[in-house]
Amino acid sequence: MNIVITDDHAVVREGMKFLLSTTEDLKVVKDVDSGAKLIQFLEDNHKMIDLVLLDLVMPEMDGMAVLEIVKRDFPKLKVVILTSYTSEEYVRPALNKKADGYLIKEMDADDLIESLRRVANGDQVIHPDVELMLSKGQLPHQKNVLSTRELEVLKEMVLGKSNKEIAETLFVSEKTVKTHVSHILNKLEVSDRTQAVVYAIRHHIINL
Repeated sequence: MNIVITDDHAVVREGMKFLLSTTEDLKVVKDVDSGAKLIQFLEDNHKMIDLVLLDLVMPEMDGMAVLEIVKRDFPKLKVVILTSYTSEEYVRPALNKKADGYLIKEMDADDLIESLRRVANGDQVIHPDVELMLSKGQLPHQKNVLSTRELEVLKEMVLGKSNKEIAETLFVSEKTVKTHVSHILNKLEVSDRTQAVVYAIRHHIINL
């Protein structure tokens, strides 16, 4: 399996290259220090790559933005997040953007190698500590899934449109929009439109 490592810390890239060099089936063919360099490399070389090992917090273009671009432009590539961040605000958006794995840098080397092999075989692999965090509870939008129409209305709300403007955009009545907005507020467990917009942006519900 051919791998590209993307991390802005040289020591992490060198450590991963050394670790994976001890295996016969996992080969690092490129390492880059930014998301922009990764995208540039993949434009010409994506057919020879199987997996991208991606840090989340990087300057200029963060890992979440990179993940979205890779999954959109190179859908056959596996992307595994390798980070020190295990809080919900990082994990859920990454999984929502279809990351194939979420691993932490502090994990055991043998476990890391085995996890990458499992991803290569088609599994989604999440570190046990992260899985435990996820199992403790679901966020409102995960318990109360928004309908397609509600997502459309929420997107227009994020764009700052009034009920009247949303009605014109979606070719429905203003009364219908008000009903959808009410359902959205209830499902997201917020009290007003502003909180709904902040919630949608924070949890990456809407892709603009």
